[in-house]
Amino acid sequence: MHTYVYMYIYARNMIADKAKVFKALGDETRLTIVGFLIKNERCACEFTEANKDQTTISRHLKVLSEAGIVKSKKKGRNLIYSIKDDETRDQLIAWGIEEKDQCCEAPKLSGKEIKRIVKKKYSKIAVDGGSCSCSSDCCGDKVQTPMQISATLGYSKKELSSVPESNLGLGCGNPGALGDMKKGDTVLDLGSGAGMDAFLAANRVGKNGKVIGVDFTEEMINKARKNATKNGFTNVEFRYGDIEDLPITDGSIDIVMSNCVINLVPDKSKAFKEAYRVLKTGGKMYLSDMVLLKELTEAQRADEDLISGCVGGAILKNDYLGLITTAGFRIKNVIENKGISKKQYKGLPVESLKVVAEKTAK
Repeated sequence: MHTYVYMYIYARNMIADKAKVFKALGDETRLTIVGFLIKNERCACEFTEANKDQTTISRHLKVLSEAGIVKSKKKGRNLIYSIKDDETRDQLIAWGIEEKDQCCEAPKLSGKEIKRIVKKKYSKIAVDGGSCSCSSDCCGDKVQTPMQISATLGYSKKELSSVPESNLGLGCGNPGALGDMKKGDTVLDLGSGAGMDAFLAANRVGKNGKVIGVDFTEEMINKARKNATKNGFTNVEFRYGDIEDLPITDGSIDIVMSNCVINLVPDKSKAFKEAYRVLKTGGKMYLSDMVLLKELTEAQRADEDLISGCVGGAILKNDYLGLITTAGFRIKNVIENKGISKKQYKGLPVESLKVVAEKTAK
């Protein structure tokens, strides 16, 4: 009689244990974590880097531990997770659970979410001052002032001293230096920020010319307008608007310029098409921007600091140039600066690209 009782208890416990295992494996995130650990043990920090919701990841790891699927050990300050034992690993593989090279991929952000991130960060910069591009403290080893950053990007001392309060150190080049701006020209600055490039262009086109700056951050528009009033600029106008849907009349612009902004725009194709639309035939586009030399991980794509730091939203160089030509432009000149990666971007696979393009008659 006792034998049957023991067998019953053993069988019941076995079934309960299996039920707990299958329940633990019934969640997609936990299944992915297990697939990740089948290949190799991992630090808990690797899971939270891929998915910033640390509480959620901790809860999933706890469920897997309580089900007897994974175990953990302390290594220095880190907690290392692995499959419980070889027998458990073999059983998981027999059940068809596949090895994973990457765990808990960060969700792809929508265009609306990217704009929210960019607007929030640049609104703060407009109010607080200073840079949050990766050429400053966001990615670099030491903090650089906006003046120090801009001095490495092709601006002269005279240019930097003309309206210093408009320089927030957010650029990756000097688009105004890429070609001639004639007296009387109408210039459009995409993502004009506090107005630095717009003011330099205003000096070049003279009183008979005009510069229009467009930015979708109200705080930047307000700052630029104050700078214009303070410094007596009467030929500059700043408009609140989205680069993907410019508040500009067709064929009314002689020169479109932009400095480290298109990488922040979710729909770059639409931005280039809008630039083409507002330019006169024969008009030029001068761009300084960040492009990728190799693709980023999904986690990097979703990193808010990298997005607002001109990296997370950047695209591969050839894809970037392809969008320009697809919009109808003829590319006249391309200048690359790969050294900026090591100097200011901690070796991330990026470079500064300067492009001169022309709107030709169709």
